[in-house]
Amino acid sequence: MASVDDLAQRVARLEDERGVLDTLYRYGHTIDHGPDEEWLDCFTDDAVWDSIPGPELGERAERITRRGRAELTAFIAGHTHAPQRWHKHLLAEPTITVRGDEADALSYWVRIDSYEDGIYMRGFGRYRDHLVRGDDGRWRFTSRVIECDAMELRGSYLLPGEA
Repeated sequence: MASVDDLAQRVARLEDERGVLDTLYRYGHTIDHGPDEEWLDCFTDDAVWDSIPGPELGERAERITRRGRAELTAFIAGHTHAPQRWHKHLLAEPTITVRGDEADALSYWVRIDSYEDGIYMRGFGRYRDHLVRGDDGRWRFTSRVIECDAMELRGSYLLPGEA
């Protein structure tokens, strides 16, 4: 039979994993629908967001890296949202490893987009995340690496003029 201390540790681990999941899910909801401030709150002030095109994309796609609050703010301000563009960032099969106030998560992602000619899968790949627990108890990304295994390059997820 488990001791009270064992049960308390198990519950704490589950709460930590649930807190990390909350950040992973909140990212997808807020990048698709806003508000931008809630998306930004998924990150620490010095976080790195790094989108890496896979080998299949070759030189057709550029790596996009944003570092720190100012660059993340500019990025999300230029990103499309509903209702101007309908898309969904979907997360699947997350694995989470918590070590005290730090955590690593691996998960798959799929992005679905709607355009005038129909609905299609924009891309898929894997997220590699590192998160820390803030003083307020919330988990935030210090690093989100987006590995793009495949991506449809028509259209853009950025507003015209954004890079």
